[in-house]
Amino acid sequence: MTPLWLEEAVEECGFTAPSRFPRNLSTEIPSRLSVKVVALPHLTQQAVRDWLLRRGIRQPVEGDANDFHGCMVAKAGHGFLFVDRSEENAEQRFTVAHELSHFILDQWLPRQRALRVFGEQILPVLDGLREPTPEESMTALFEKLSLGPPVDLMARDASGHYARRAVMDSEWRADLLALELLAPARLVAPLVMDIPAEEATGLLFFRYGLPRQKADTYVQELRRRLRTPRFSIEKFLGVEGG
Repeated sequence: MTPLWLEEAVEECGFTAPSRFPRNLSTEIPSRLSVKVVALPHLTQQAVRDWLLRRGIRQPVEGDANDFHGCMVAKAGHGFLFVDRSEENAEQRFTVAHELSHFILDQWLPRQRALRVFGEQILPVLDGLREPTPEESMTALFEKLSLGPPVDLMARDASGHYARRAVMDSEWRADLLALELLAPARLVAPLVMDIPAEEATGLLFFRYGLPRQKADTYVQELRRRLRTPRFSIEKFLGVEGG
């Protein structure tokens, strides 16, 4: 039901499902990751830049001004997660989960995996303070690790669309992890499989606090997963049911 990479990401970062929903990730984040959640009214790129500059932090903040619900500013394993507090609770909840998912998938997990392979000697490379040695680069290649800077997730082309396929993939993965964090598939799937799609969307909105559009997308995704046949070694070898 749940893709293996999603299960591994949730388990490794420690954000296992709570006993009650809707989930408030903003209160959970500080105890698990070095990320500060910052809620600003009517969020804009300039508002984020001003907030950072008042604290002596100079960091580029780009993006689509017409679709700016939140952003993550991260460096050296630490981050600031910005969310627009003037939006509805469901939108804020998903924005926090989505930006947190970017931090986990694009920053935290690659960093943890590199540390397990190289130890703390790799920290200056991860923090952009030195280039990797040829030996480190070769090891990273064989271990399928990235020692370079994360993908620029704000990159857009002149028409406002994602500038690179890698950005699209990252956004898709962040959405899936956000949905898994807010409404775990193992809990949600049994509730939404045998009822009309509109009713299932409403259930996810009221019980799990998802925005209606994301809830509708999630219902479709879960039903797609259930329709996808599971791999069977017996069937693959042609001995099933013998």
